[in-house]
Amino acid sequence: MRLSHDQVSFFRRNGYFKIPRVLSNKAVAALKAASWDHARRKVHPFQTHNGDLVRLDQVVQRGGVFRAAALAPPLLGALEGLLGPNIELTLNRHNHVTFNTAESTTFRLHRDVLQWSRGMVTVIVYLEDSTLENGCTHMIPGSQQLPFIGVPNNGGTWMDEHEEFTGLLGQALPIPMPAGGALLLDSLAFHSVGTNKGPGTRMSLTLGFHSQDELSGSSPDPKKLLVRGSYLYKGNDKR
Repeated sequence: MRLSHDQVSFFRRNGYFKIPRVLSNKAVAALKAASWDHARRKVHPFQTHNGDLVRLDQVVQRGGVFRAAALAPPLLGALEGLLGPNIELTLNRHNHVTFNTAESTTFRLHRDVLQWSRGMVTVIVYLEDSTLENGCTHMIPGSQQLPFIGVPNNGGTWMDEHEEFTGLLGQALPIPMPAGGALLLDSLAFHSVGTNKGPGTRMSLTLGFHSQDELSGSSPDPKKLLVRGSYLYKGNDKR
């Protein structure tokens, strides 16, 4: 899937775009099974909440179905419309599977990066139907255009820590999504996981992508993975 000019413009204005299907039912089932297997075996690295494993980190480096999901052609095709032909996946931001239980989900709006000059597309791939009941993603459309301020929260900004944003805290809208679908977010758009009010999980895979930086050099960066296109260098010191 390649996004049209209108779809790209929609993303740029509103900060999000929904893709109903990037993974087949078979791929979703395999990714869920692998995630539960790694959780049961406590394959590092992972995060816990009150003693329960709630997140698997560095999932792309685990290979197999995790890496295959990150490289899914429908996903990369859509991203090419936003980022161009040379695309890198960030290995040190996102790159995790979350289980999102009632005990581990807290609604709190945030950004994923601090400011605009090195932006990122956040991709949430849903491994289960995401609904109001089980905590679908919420976001404030257009909020990527709000001022770039704040103390970084692991790279982003907590919206409720800054009085400049107080008048917009109640403007987030829910975005239900089907299993196998993906939500593309401008990483500066304020968003949050919803509160899971159900008895089960609301599993998702979260990834971060940006265009390959034509000014950083042509050598591979160990914290990034080139997933489409090639490395290029366009600095004016090039010989």
